[in-house]
Amino acid sequence: MLQLAAPLLTALLLGSLYTLMALGLTMTYAVTSIPNFAHAEFVTIGAYIMAVAVNFGKLGLVGGLASAFLFAALVALATDELVFKKLAALGATPLHLLTASIGVGLVLRYTLSIVADLKGLLSVKTRVVVNPVATIGQAYLTTLHLWAVPTTLAVVAVLHLVFMKTKIGKAMRAMASNLDLARVSGINTTLVRRVTWVIAGGLAGVAGGFWSVYSPINPETGWVALLWIFAASILGGFRSFYGTVLGGYVVGFSESLGITFLSRYLGVNVAYKPMIALLIIVVVFLWKPTGLAEVTPRGLLESLKKAVGR
Repeated sequence: MLQLAAPLLTALLLGSLYTLMALGLTMTYAVTSIPNFAHAEFVTIGAYIMAVAVNFGKLGLVGGLASAFLFAALVALATDELVFKKLAALGATPLHLLTASIGVGLVLRYTLSIVADLKGLLSVKTRVVVNPVATIGQAYLTTLHLWAVPTTLAVVAVLHLVFMKTKIGKAMRAMASNLDLARVSGINTTLVRRVTWVIAGGLAGVAGGFWSVYSPINPETGWVALLWIFAASILGGFRSFYGTVLGGYVVGFSESLGITFLSRYLGVNVAYKPMIALLIIVVVFLWKPTGLAEVTPRGLLESLKKAVGR
């Protein structure tokens, strides 16, 4: 177990970040039916804003994360208002919107690349000191774990309350269930759609902000992470909030523990790590396309009670 401490701690951190990234993708798809490949760029934008805010603006961790949330949220909202909403009004199908999202992502990515190149920021890392707080075997529990994991759990708890207890949350659920029925029922679908994009982009920005503390970033950071983002969302059923939360951690733990086992016992190079996320996508599509969509807090709690009882 001590030998597994390092990959377990890495899995916990990565699972939290993948969950933050994937939640926004699931929300926008559930509400707008757009499989948004440009979501990756919201992560990259949040990462860069975090780095600039902390390294040059001296805003600190909280200020940097708030800036990352705000800027990524505004970019996400702008892409919907300027591209996706107009295409939908013209009768675009989900396939058209998917293709458009790839184009939007390319524009955002290469615009960011040009700016980063001009400013000498093609590779940058947020200068936040990460200190070890505990030692488990040869692994370290760091302050980054204490920032990212509780933040993710707090986001999940807040979103749960929003979806269950507020009018805007119930409206989101109604639109995800049946858009036409929600519209004729008097729901302000325009407002709900805008709120959805703001939350989705903001969460991606926060995840990117944490990622820039964890590792050096470049203009393709979000694009590289897109495979894991889609794996978590697809494993969650692509429409299920709770399934996506569980999917993010399943992907994180499968990746970290899986590549550790394959490398240690079978001699597989760690460069093949992406195959684990790809394998998850293939398995879900072939054997259970709904993924973990049926997961609910009550069902998960009952399963844990049964497991403990045994």
